[in-house]
Amino acid sequence: MNRVTNGLACLPPERTATSELVEFARKHSPYYRDLYRQLPPHVSKLEDLPLTNNDDYWRVSNGEINEVLTAPFTDGLVLRSGGSTNIPKTVLMTRQEFHLTSQVNGVLFAETSGLLPGDRVANLSAQGGMYSGFMTFGYTVMNCPTPVVNLPISGGEALETIAKLIIDFKATAIISNVYISTRLTEHLRNKKITLPHVRLLLYTGEAFYKDLRPSFYSVFPNIRIRPLSYGSVELKIIGFPSNLPEDDDADVHPVYKVNRSSVIMEIIDSNGTVIKENGKRGLVVGTNLIMRLQPKIRYPVGDSAEWVDYDAGLFRFRGRESVGLKIGNAHLACHQIRTIVASALPQGGFKSLQTVVRRSKRRNVIVIRVVGEKPENADSIREKIEEGIMEVSPAWRKRRDEGFISPIQVEWVGLESLSRIETSGKLREIVEERYI
Repeated sequence: MNRVTNGLACLPPERTATSELVEFARKHSPYYRDLYRQLPPHVSKLEDLPLTNNDDYWRVSNGEINEVLTAPFTDGLVLRSGGSTNIPKTVLMTRQEFHLTSQVNGVLFAETSGLLPGDRVANLSAQGGMYSGFMTFGYTVMNCPTPVVNLPISGGEALETIAKLIIDFKATAIISNVYISTRLTEHLRNKKITLPHVRLLLYTGEAFYKDLRPSFYSVFPNIRIRPLSYGSVELKIIGFPSNLPEDDDADVHPVYKVNRSSVIMEIIDSNGTVIKENGKRGLVVGTNLIMRLQPKIRYPVGDSAEWVDYDAGLFRFRGRESVGLKIGNAHLACHQIRTIVASALPQGGFKSLQTVVRRSKRRNVIVIRVVGEKPENADSIREKIEEGIMEVSPAWRKRRDEGFISPIQVEWVGLESLSRIETSGKLREIVEERYI
């Protein structure tokens, strides 16, 4: 039986919990009743169930008439996704579901975060617009059994204000997405301020990259950088980091352990087969065992992952399945663009980037905004980037030669010039301007 280690009672064994959840959803949710209409009366294995179709799910769950709900929504919480890949999704939780989720997360957070008694935690998560980050992580901290001080600053404050509050209240740990913490780091570095008392950055929502380390270490010389968790607004926290403290790459290549107290996680290949072997990438699919008001059963998260140790529930996140640059049949993932740009520049040559897609003279124009001073050899760097893109994606060269895509453009900008998602504060990796 899965139990949280401080004695907090959790859920029954996976097979029993699955059977009960499926029967409950079929009885009370019109959506799941219809989805499982052709199945036998009792299903005990997740693999025997169809995957949830996200488009269908949100088509009947985002409006006034909600066919997914299992009961009237009269007491609870409304949260929204950041809308980084699609329209924002409205997630409903009962008060009991949210509090139980926060209690489980708080205990696991204490075990995995590296927080010490007396730490002062600056929460720079995005706040407002019903986005879940600030509230979710704030309640996680407040349910942490390790005695710590919560500093609910939010990442929406001016950088001067954030910096002053971190200094005034002697924060020792920071919770933040990578974009907000990078902007803060650059602000402090420009002011020639170092903060040796900050020893822990727990990043959320985005990947942390090795080329960011020099900037962070120059401002926070004693910092250890780790993810806080892996999850989504829809399924909440799916996994917590499990790297050993001596793992030097735990910031950029973290290993997560499935939050089996709350979630069943599967990795599915392109044929719909459940992957149980280590090292093989597939689509992350999750089933939340706590959320009954608005169930999510075999729900595709939109991410790619691979098992490190299937039996132990250890896995690595391998990027968004659905986020990338696609022009016709020429496709490039965001992490590929970043790798290409990094290889064309000297080490530490840039802090962040953003790709903008426009239309001009009947052609697609791709502009890569690179944060940094424009170097003297900017033209040769642009050529290296374009060659790197065409090497990774041969279809790109073909489309460019056909006149479908213009030659790559590179802009050298300040960090504040990059567009971000208003609700979450995350960097908008792809800015689509063709349909404005």
